[in-house]
Formats: sequence, C-alpha cells, structure tokens
Amino acid sequence: MKKVGALVVTFNRLKLLKEAIDSLRSQTFNNIQIVVVNNGSTDGTKEWLGTQEDIYSITQENSGGAGGFFTGMKYIAEAGYEYCWLMDDDVECMPTALEELMKALNSDENIGFTCSKVIGINGDPMNVPSVDIRPIKNGYPYWFDRIIDYMIRVESATFVSVLISTKRIFELGLPYKEFFIWGDDTEYTKRISKRYISYMVCKSEVIHKRELQYSLSFESETNLNRLKNYFFLFRNNLFISQKSYNNRKLFFKITILQCFNILKFIFKNQMYKAKIIFKSLIAGLTFNPVIEYPTHLNKLND
Repeated sequence: MKKVGALVVTFNRLKLLKEAIDSLRSQTFNNIQIVVVNNGSTDGTKEWLGTQEDIYSITQENSGGAGGFFTGMKYIAEAGYEYCWLMDDDVECMPTALEELMKALNSDENIGFTCSKVIGINGDPMNVPSVDIRPIKNGYPYWFDRIIDYMIRVESATFVSVLISTKRIFELGLPYKEFFIWGDDTEYTKRISKRYISYMVCKSEVIHKRELQYSLSFESETNLNRLKNYFFLFRNNLFISQKSYNNRKLFFKITILQCFNILKFIFKNQMYKAKIIFKSLIAGLTFNPVIEYPTHLNKLND
C-alpha cells in the first residue's frame, strides 16, 4: 500500500491531465498512488487512462469538481491510504511539492492540512489561501507562528494542492458533493481549520494552468457557460453562511447584497445575470445537503 493517494479530478482536459500526471510521476516523494476521477469526459480521457498501468481511475457521470473530490476522497480513505493529496487536472506540481507538504504536515500532530504556494503560468500568484487572522487567547492573530519554517497559517484553501491525513476525512467527513462546483474546497478546508491549525507551505510550489489567469468576477464575466456556474457559487455561499457556520448575520448580509445586485443588473438591462442571482437565492432557501462519511477501512495489498 502506498502512503499517499494523489487525487486528480478531470473533465475534458486530456492534454492538461497528461501534464499533471507527468508532474506527479516526477515527485521526489514517490510513495504515492495516482488516483484520477474522470467526470464523464468525452475527449478520449477514459481510453487513455485505461492504458496507464500506474493510475487507478474511476469514471462517473459529470458531478462537478465537488462530486469528483467526494468520490476520490471516499475511495482513498476507505482503501487504507494514510494521506490524500488533492488537485485539479490543470495543476503542474514542482518535483518537491509533495515532499515539502508531507514534511510540514508531519511536523505537528495538530496540523489539519497543508497546501502549496500556487502561481500562474506567468509567475503571478493564484488561488491564494485565506490567511488565518483569527485571534488567539490574548486577542492577537498568530498567522506567522511558523514563518521561520516558510509556513503561513491559513484558514481556507482551494483544492489546487492540498494535503490531508485520511484520519481527518474519517473524523470530519467528505466534501458536500451537492455543491457540484464552487465553494466545496473553501468550505471543506474551513471545516478542518476550525479544529486544527493549517498552513500554506511556501517551499511547496505548483503552477495552476487555468485558462483565466486572473481573479474571476461575476460583474465583468461575459462567457455564458462560466456565468451559469455562478449560480452554484451564490447558492453554496448562502448555505455555508447560514447552515455550515451558523452565521445568520452573514447570511442576511449576503442576501441583502444579492437583492441589491439583482436590482442593479435589472437597471443595467443585464437580465441574464439578474436571473442567475434570483434563482440562486430561491434555491438557497431549501438547499440542505448533509455531511457524509467514509464507511469502512480496507487494507489493500501492496
């Protein structure tokens, strides 16, 4: 049995997937099993995966990134791996990325997750995690406690390169697969950091080859396919604020802001954007997924 299940979720990006896999095969910490969840790709991904002897692949209907990570993490936990390394199919990991994450995660038993420093293809920062500025007992934040080790305490991160122990999956459950896309990684990493300190490891570096190399904005977005996905962002954020974190003040703040945005887009005659926000508000009133857990632990032969 390998120590680490390196989980890649993919959908119709075979060229990028191959590059991501190559980078995993080049890791200095090589006690890993590559696990790919294929979300119903139609570009030859399934056929290519079938020719790769060192990859364990799962093909399912497209259930979004959230559903892909749910399936993969459930498999990795139940199969008996000690660690789960999470990433998208458009990530290229530097050779020491996993080695540095492992070293940091195992430096303190109270660490919940470690994540990599993420840069774009031009060297600019991307997917920057939220620094943990929550105060400690004396009222001051302590985000710099491991700065000498090139580690910054964080509160949440995206599933671009996140390492967790499978013990945390059994303890805290799996991501909400019903999120489909957007916010599942933020919610999940915050779920961990509520109980355990977590860090971005600056010596662990990955490149995110996302098509858009800048922060996304609903306000300026013009691509209809990407606009549709904002429905999930707005709906999921409502759920996170009210039900996952029990923050009614934040829930009402988000609701009021989105009502204002509906009126703003109507005034601008951008009815399509107004409809997306309105539908997400209505859906958010009844959206109520529950946390699921891995069911058993099977030890596989090496």
